[in-house]
Amino acid sequence: MRQSPLSQASDDRLLDMLFAGEEIEEEIELEGARIAVTSHRVLAFMPEGGGRRFDHADRPNVLNASVQPTGQNGYLSWTIRSVVYGIILLGGGYLLNSSGILTELGSTETSDGQIVGGIGQMISSMAIMFGVLTDALLLIGGVLLFAALTFGGLYFTTRSEELVIERAGREPIYVPVAGEEAEDAARRIRSVLGREEIQQ
Repeated sequence: MRQSPLSQASDDRLLDMLFAGEEIEEEIELEGARIAVTSHRVLAFMPEGGGRRFDHADRPNVLNASVQPTGQNGYLSWTIRSVVYGIILLGGGYLLNSSGILTELGSTETSDGQIVGGIGQMISSMAIMFGVLTDALLLIGGVLLFAALTFGGLYFTTRSEELVIERAGREPIYVPVAGEEAEDAARRIRSVLGREEIQQ
C-alpha cells in the first residue's frame, strides 16, 4: 500500500480507515477539503466544513460527481411560500375592491332614498367589514411580497457552488469547494470511477 499525503494529517488518519487490501487510487487536495478514491470507496475529509468532517461511500454506490449550485434552502422555501400567499391575498383584495361590492353596500337605499332601520345598520357594518377585509388583504399581501424579495435576496446571497458526490440510497456527500477547483475534482473522480460518460 503506497503512502498517502492524507495520512500525514492528524485529523484524517487515512491509513487507519482503510480496509485490508484497500489501496488509494486517486487523491485530490482542495482548499478546505481532501478526497481520496480507493479501490473500495470514495472518502471525503472536510475539516473546515460546517457539516460532517468525514464521509464516505462504497464505489459501486457512487453514481456521479458534479458541481451544483447551493444555498440556504430554507430561504428559498420561504421565498416561494411568500410569493404564493402574497399573490393570493393581493388578488383577493383586488377582486373585492374592483367587484364594486363595497360601493353597492355603501349606497344601498330604499326606493324613497331612506335606508330601513336595523337593515341599514347591518348593511353599513358589512360595508365596513368588507372595507377592512380588503385593506387587510392588500396590506398583508404586499408585506408577504416584500418578505419574498427579502428571503430571495438572502437566498442568492448565500448561494454558491459545491462539489456533490451522489450515492445510491443515501444523501449526497457535499464538499464545500467551488470554481475550477471543484470542476477539476469532479472530473477526476468521475474518471477514476469510470463515470465520465455521465457528463457527456
